[in-house]
Amino acid sequence: MKKIALLLFVCGFLSTGIIAQEKHVNAEEKTLKNTIEDKKEDRKEMGNDLAKLKVKSAIKERKEVRHHRKSIKKQKKHLKHHGVHRPVKKAKLELQKEKLEKKDKI
Repeated sequence: MKKIALLLFVCGFLSTGIIAQEKHVNAEEKTLKNTIEDKKEDRKEMGNDLAKLKVKSAIKERKEVRHHRKSIKKQKKHLKHHGVHRPVKKAKLELQKEKLEKKDKI
């Protein structure tokens, strides 16, 4: 009887740990998606600045893009460690789906 109670306790403990980790991974995936979106916006601004020959502001934007790239790599490594398969590609596909949904609503 004690073995069964101990087994149920261990299983309950492990299942709550798995659920808590899953919520953490979901939050990290949202953060990654936002970082990718910010990177795209900064790259677009950088291109516009270069087209208008605004070199100083383009250099500033380029630094921000590099910062986003480093952040994306760190988040990718962290998510892969938690068992997410191809986190960057998954986030990019989600962004594309959201973009298409916004187009369809308009």
